[in-house]
Amino acid sequence: MNPDAPVSPYTVIKAVKTDKKDILRFYKNQQYAASFIGHDQCYIVKIDQCIIASVIISAGQNPEDFWLLHGLVTDTAQRGKNIASLMLHAIISDKNERKKARYKNIVCFADQGLQAFYLSNHFICYNTRDDIAQLPIEFKQRLMRYREKQKNLHCFRCSVSD
Repeated sequence: MNPDAPVSPYTVIKAVKTDKKDILRFYKNQQYAASFIGHDQCYIVKIDQCIIASVIISAGQNPEDFWLLHGLVTDTAQRGKNIASLMLHAIISDKNERKKARYKNIVCFADQGLQAFYLSNHFICYNTRDDIAQLPIEFKQRLMRYREKQKNLHCFRCSVSD
């Protein structure tokens, strides 16, 4: 157990293929437009077989380099219970079969208002022109597209060492 992880009665599980329809239904019910973009892993929390939180982490073209965290959503009735932090800690501490960090560089694009949340969960603000220039081209393009509609969108990064 990770000593930095929030204490919680909830369990984060890695979703399997048969969960996909339920995950998409969860996002739709939360009025959140999430989609799988390729090489995705999804983590969920359930109560009585119902998803109450979900997050997707998607590989770039080179999964050894960067992963995009998106779709971090907790059911409105379950917010304020540290479930989102618990999910981030599960992703950060996930190891592959060689006991190495599965996701070495995690980036996410979130509203500036969520900065305190991400900073308190091992992310750094990765928002300067030089920082953005280091992102894989596919993630840079995605960030630029998103910023056309959401001006307060910031980039955050978590680098995980083994």
